[in-house]
Amino acid sequence: MRKHLLFITLIALLFNCKPDAVSPNAIAYNSGRLKAFNDKPIKFETIVILGSSTASGVGASQYKYSWAGLLRGNFFKGQVVNLAKGGYTTYHILPNNASHPGGRPSSDTLRNITAALARKPTTLIISMTTNDVASGVSIDEIMSNLNLIRAKAIAAGVRQVIITTSHPRKINASATAKYIQQRDRIMQTYGESAVNFFDPVADSEKCFKAELLSGDNLHPNDKGHEILFEQIRKALKL
Repeated sequence: MRKHLLFITLIALLFNCKPDAVSPNAIAYNSGRLKAFNDKPIKFETIVILGSSTASGVGASQYKYSWAGLLRGNFFKGQVVNLAKGGYTTYHILPNNASHPGGRPSSDTLRNITAALARKPTTLIISMTTNDVASGVSIDEIMSNLNLIRAKAIAAGVRQVIITTSHPRKINASATAKYIQQRDRIMQTYGESAVNFFDPVADSEKCFKAELLSGDNLHPNDKGHEILFEQIRKALKL
């Protein structure tokens, strides 16, 4: 009888020591920065950025502190592909087959809207802030190029197209007036799809706040990039 009781006790102890079963529904899958719960299908999203130097991260102490780097660090539903490059204008990101007036840059087939659409983005961010005006491109040209790029994205099924305004750049009074005009045209044309990169970092003279500039006095520092990221974050509802 005693042996029988000991056997029952041993079986009970072994059963109680069995590891707890983990339900697959309770696991957060982080592969590819994704999360899935309760067997809901994972929706992998792709954000592609087209832009110039600020979008490429210039001015930040490290890329992860740039607005694009902060976006990548805070976007958990997929991936962020950054095709931005310093010095680029809206002409550089036109489609492969777009016509270019004499003297205007050609499309960069590795970093333009055609290349962006090849990544199958769910969201496209276009951030061409100051180089067009600085290189003599008119506001009408800027808007025409942005409209073409946006139309291509929408026709390809991109769910959301975000377009940032200019940000301040100290050149001269004429350039500042054009940056303000660029800001206003983009805000008026694209409404909720426009992101204001100008006002949050501008001082009373409509120049970039000195405390938000990096050592080159042209691009935002970490704090400046953080402010721009907050504008993007609100637009994307992150």
